[in-house]
Amino acid sequence: GKWHLGVNCKSHRDHCHHPLNHGFDYFYGMPFTLLNECQGTDDPELAKSLQDTYWLYTQMIILAVLTLLIGKLTNLFPLKWKIIVCLAICGLLYFISWFSSYGFTKYWNCILMRNHDITEQPMNLEKMTPNMLKEAVSFIERSKHRPFLLFVSLLHVHTPLVTTEEFQGRSTHGLYGDNVEEMDWMVGRLLDVIDKEGLKNTTFIYFASDHGGSLEAHRRNAHLGGWNGIYKGGKGMGGWEGGIRVPGIVSWPGVLPAGTVINEPTSLMDIFPTVVQLAGGTLPQDRVIDGRTLLPLLRRTVQRSGHEFLFHYCGVFLHAVRWHQKDS
Repeated sequence: GKWHLGVNCKSHRDHCHHPLNHGFDYFYGMPFTLLNECQGTDDPELAKSLQDTYWLYTQMIILAVLTLLIGKLTNLFPLKWKIIVCLAICGLLYFISWFSSYGFTKYWNCILMRNHDITEQPMNLEKMTPNMLKEAVSFIERSKHRPFLLFVSLLHVHTPLVTTEEFQGRSTHGLYGDNVEEMDWMVGRLLDVIDKEGLKNTTFIYFASDHGGSLEAHRRNAHLGGWNGIYKGGKGMGGWEGGIRVPGIVSWPGVLPAGTVINEPTSLMDIFPTVVQLAGGTLPQDRVIDGRTLLPLLRRTVQRSGHEFLFHYCGVFLHAVRWHQKDS
């Protein structure tokens, strides 16, 4: 699915950020994020204000060239043709310099990869849902006789809300609701395959979101960014709970009791140490690991989260701190 951490560092061949250089054995998906440009039907999303500024300057240059050209032809301005031609060439070069990046965003950024190879450029969004599902099911089927880790990072509930025709109009909550329903169907299909292959009681499943709904996502009067309930704020809004507090659903029949609700603060950073413990491994000792294994909390051998403090950074800036006093 969506990797969103990029590919390269210093050259287009080094692939230093690629999933296969960070512990994964197989990758199928987008190395970047999903942009409006990938669909091509919405307003540009990548550096839109910067693009608008560049286009304004380009229009000013075009207007200046036309004004000088009309002045020259009507003898209003005693200018040499060389000046007008030079200005026109400079304007053309200026336009090419920025449009070569932003005008071809769909080609540069909306690509599909299998391992290190690009399979679609630009990618076909209409086929992405069935293709991703097919890849995930295939991986489960060929890995069922040995331990495996499957990480599915869905493109759903993220603008431009690409939804197959079968699910369009299903929800009373508009396109976003349709997209949620399709995502729910995809997750259900994966769970069905795990059950069919007899892996249900031996598979730890964790479903969560990476952030809250985007309150800024609108198309005219339609809201495209989800709902955060009673919590203030949303995606990209510092440390407000609407942006960083999300539900997590865990399933492991026969090991974890069903219907249990745990109101302790945890983090997506906890996935790593949890998976390491499940695999019988040991955490790296040469660095600080911020995550805490979820298993003691899920099995109710402990009642409190291992996190007394949770820090939320935006870049290098600390935006929020959650203090969960151990004896309070």
